[in-house]
Parts: sequence; C-alpha cells; structure tokens
Amino acid sequence: MQTFQFRYKTVLRQREVMEQQKQRALAKLMHQRNEMVSQLREMQETISSSKRDAAEGLVGSVDLDAIAGIARYSASCALQGNATVREIAKLETLVEQARNELIEASKNRKALELLRDRQRQAWELEQRRMEAKLLDEQTTQTYAAKALAEPQRCVPSSPRSSSSLSSMY
Repeated sequence: MQTFQFRYKTVLRQREVMEQQKQRALAKLMHQRNEMVSQLREMQETISSSKRDAAEGLVGSVDLDAIAGIARYSASCALQGNATVREIAKLETLVEQARNELIEASKNRKALELLRDRQRQAWELEQRRMEAKLLDEQTTQTYAAKALAEPQRCVPSSPRSSSSLSSMY
C-alpha cells in the first residue's frame, strides 16, 4: 500500500526550524531581562542595606568619611539602577517584538500542518474509494467466474414489479 507523501514537507520542516529559532531568540531575550531584573533587585537591596548602615553610623560618634562613602556608593548604585531600568525597558520592547515574531512563525507552521492534515484526509478517502472499487471488481470477477463454471447456480433474479412490491406491504 502507498504511503502519504506531503508535497510541502520540506517547507513545513523549514517553518518548524524558523519557529524554533524564534523560540530560542525569545528565550535569550527573556533570560537577559530576568538577569537585569535580578541585578536591579540586588542594587535595591544594597542601597537599603547602605541606608541602614548609614543610620547606624549616625548613632554615637559620627564618622563623616564613612557616611560620605555610603552616600557616594548609594548614589552610584542609584545611577546604575536607573541605567538598568532603561535597559530593561529596551529589552521589554525587544521581548514583545520577539514574541510577535514567534506567534507569526507558529501561525505559518500551523497553516502548513493544517494543509498537510487536510491533504492526508483527502488521500485516505481516495485510498478507501480505490479499495472499495477494487473489492467490487474482484467480487464481480468472482461472480462471473462462478457463473461460467456453474450457470445453473448463478441465475440472475428478475426485477420485481412495483405492483408485486406494494402487495408485499
């Protein structure tokens, strides 16, 4: 028996590869974004810790150099945090763009898969028709061979008239 051959199998495979590439690109961008968000959290924790240290330094004798150092460090972290927030915003737009590209690639792949499934169904239907036709032909040939071999057993029945059918009911 024949097997189904999808004419656009290579195109479908290429679209699957494209979709996988888009998935990897999106994952890479999301990974970068997550790393930056964790860096931002660390900076915020560091700034909070520095503020606590500065508050503790104001109790008792005050070390102005230490407090100035903590203030400079906090300001530096704040600037770095602002830069990180801007980078995260840029990455968010890239992530959204990559997500849309992935959606489009998935649509393209699914369209070809739908075409393949429809063609397979049509092919299977045609195969069943051909098998039924072949079976009918074999049955007819078998009947003809029996009719030639034993003519008395294969007498065709006469069609019933419509009046004989109505009397049956």
